[in-house]
Amino acid sequence: MRLKFLVAAAVLLAPMTALAADPAVTFQTQPAGKILNDVRSIAKLIGGEKAAAEFNNSLKEKLGDKGLDGLDLDRPVLGYVVLAEKIDDSVAVVAVPVTGEKEFLALLERLEAPKPKAGDKGLYEFPTENEKAKVLMRFEARHAYFAIGKDPTAALDPKALVPAAKLHDPAEKGFASFKVHFDRFPKALRDELGNGLKELKTKLDELRLPMDAGESARKAVDELVKLGNRYADLLQDAETAGGRLILDAASGEAAVEIGLTGKPGSALAKVIGERKPSTNKFAGLITPDTVAGFKLQLPLFAKEVQSAAVIGLEAGQKKLAEQVPAEFKPVIEEAFKGLIRTVNDGEFDVALSLRGPNKDGLYTVVGAVAFEDTAALEKELLALYKKELPPMYKGWFNLDVAKVENTSIHQIKVGGLLPPEVQKVFGEESSVALAFAPKGIYVVFGPDAVNVMKEALAVKKGPSPAFEVVVNPGRIGKLVAAAGVELPPGFNGQDKVIQALAVSIEGGKELRIKIGTNLKAFEGIGTWLPGAGAAPATKFKD
Repeated sequence: MRLKFLVAAAVLLAPMTALAADPAVTFQTQPAGKILNDVRSIAKLIGGEKAAAEFNNSLKEKLGDKGLDGLDLDRPVLGYVVLAEKIDDSVAVVAVPVTGEKEFLALLERLEAPKPKAGDKGLYEFPTENEKAKVLMRFEARHAYFAIGKDPTAALDPKALVPAAKLHDPAEKGFASFKVHFDRFPKALRDELGNGLKELKTKLDELRLPMDAGESARKAVDELVKLGNRYADLLQDAETAGGRLILDAASGEAAVEIGLTGKPGSALAKVIGERKPSTNKFAGLITPDTVAGFKLQLPLFAKEVQSAAVIGLEAGQKKLAEQVPAEFKPVIEEAFKGLIRTVNDGEFDVALSLRGPNKDGLYTVVGAVAFEDTAALEKELLALYKKELPPMYKGWFNLDVAKVENTSIHQIKVGGLLPPEVQKVFGEESSVALAFAPKGIYVVFGPDAVNVMKEALAVKKGPSPAFEVVVNPGRIGKLVAAAGVELPPGFNGQDKVIQALAVSIEGGKELRIKIGTNLKAFEGIGTWLPGAGAAPATKFKD
């Protein structure tokens, strides 16, 4: 009977013991060799051959002919944090891959690191200026384990060291990354986190405006406080959080990404799982001949945000209606009604693209903004046009000049009114085309505005980051040249639409928020700097 009891206890306690041995916080990098190669490639991309050579020379000057001998360049740097009941007693451990003990100690000397003192049982101690923290090191399993904390000795006990194989996630492609497992926190820290979320809710409640504040402002802030409180409640079911630095020399991608998962079956996991990939109704307006452009979807992902926005719009409508002349009130009223409908729809998209040059060397601007059911607004604007616009200006307008399905295209001829500098870029015969489609308002300005508008109205919703800015370096060069300006030397003129800045939010198993760019959008920019030794100024063909 006693034996059966011990066997049962061992089975039950085994997973608990394994869980306790798993670090609550882990991190890893790519192998040092890959990091060096990527940094070298990016230095070349941004600053040219000279920048790459300077990077190599600086390493050689610092480390000599032996370079990084002693550091295994083919294996990643790993690490973890041993959390204690009191956060101040926690210990951070970093596992650096080495080729040999003597070689690594020699590398530390070349790096001019403080010389470690050999101690008992294979421990080395580094001198520090902080009396409350010690830095110890031990060689184990082809790694130099560094431990930092008040008393990190126990963390470097060979039996306490977490093996590299357990720390390394081969599927992780980030330049560097970390992960936090909340369920592995000591109970005292879990309780402290819970209390912190409760305190956050208290702080949020304190943000509510007093009764003597404007009613609309007070109601809008109340909605945002509700959102904060709801998210604070959801975060209590967080299972993991993480982050990664992405730096890919081949593709040029550079980004920072954070992630969050919820406990299986929790409300947080459900919210994350229901998060759909971002789209934009006007994604197709960014075409291969785009010089520069952007797409944006306003963050109306939560009902509280929508409610706050509607409250603000209603207040703005009321205030503006009191100030504008009576003849403009119907237009203002319909504009705000449409904006409110669009907010409640939850997909408030905007896109703008500068395109060109065309065969005549001219450029076009195409833009659109989401607007639910534009018919009433268009009707009021046409009524205002017929009643209030002086006859001398009506000759500029061609109403219903074309039609795409049930959407009319209106044209305003403005080319003759433009300064010569603008005519040189957009054409002497340029015009503005305007269309009120069922789901958005479209505007085109350029030499062939009506035909470009027909194409724009056919654009469909497509995948898109929540916010994105794109550029085409080659076409920017041509535009600047058309304006009579010579580009700085080293500008490469690559004719390709490249992401200059993007913010994306994705759901599913994990909530991922990423802010990034593509470094190829800035290719050669470092050669513009004084003394960079760049090539002669770039010339572009017309």
